[in-house]
Amino acid sequence: MKLNKLAICVLSGLLLAGNIKAQEAEETEERPVWLPSLELSLDRTSRYMSEGNVGNPDPIDTLSLTAEWGITEEFSFHIGGVAIYDETNACDHDDNVEEWDWLAGVTFNLPGGIEVNIDYIYYNYPWDEHKHNVDTKEYEIDVTATEMNLKPGIVFVHDFENDVIKANVNVTYEQALEFISEKLGFECPVELWVGNHQYTGSTRHTAVYSVCVQPTLNYEINEHFSIGTYLQMGWGIDGSVRRDWREDENNSAFNICWGLNLTAKF
Repeated sequence: MKLNKLAICVLSGLLLAGNIKAQEAEETEERPVWLPSLELSLDRTSRYMSEGNVGNPDPIDTLSLTAEWGITEEFSFHIGGVAIYDETNACDHDDNVEEWDWLAGVTFNLPGGIEVNIDYIYYNYPWDEHKHNVDTKEYEIDVTATEMNLKPGIVFVHDFENDVIKANVNVTYEQALEFISEKLGFECPVELWVGNHQYTGSTRHTAVYSVCVQPTLNYEINEHFSIGTYLQMGWGIDGSVRRDWREDENNSAFNICWGLNLTAKF
């Protein structure tokens, strides 16, 4: 078993075991300020899609961990990591972790239900043995009106190494499915992506790149665990983008994949 895969399995087991222990313990005291809240998420996805574009046509496993410290009610700090593992050896990734993502950021809760996230993210690709400079570093600003219907938001992303600028406007529809179960819920985020010519590849102008929809069913097992299933769907909007997607053997004008998710919070 590869070292990276072993590390992921061990980390998953330890965190899930800790979560079960936390669930069994009665919370008689408030959480100490120095102790972060943790969120562990494990996904199995039929292929790797990002903003509607298929980057890897084979199934992947994604493990993410985020730790957040609530400094005050209006301000918090968080760090996290994501490992994307390809078991099918697509793109000569040698049955190993094909991507590591590391992030650090802050969250501001402003009056009127406005939430602002500012993150610095480093994307690392271990399979790039010849160092073709595919690693990227970017910052992301995410503003969401959490108390409004559909929770409208906007995300701005700048990859300052490659001069890539992109953004999306988004809404999320949420509905409790109490007629089936009090623990079952439905949500469907919709994102409209726009980017400059560096982001949209051969397209030489800033373009509305794609629209992405992800209908999701979530079942809350208890206060610590939830499971979910979802579809990711993406449509190329700009004519040049649709042409480029059709010329790529992994893409078409409309791309879709399915996913399963397990999330633990403690």
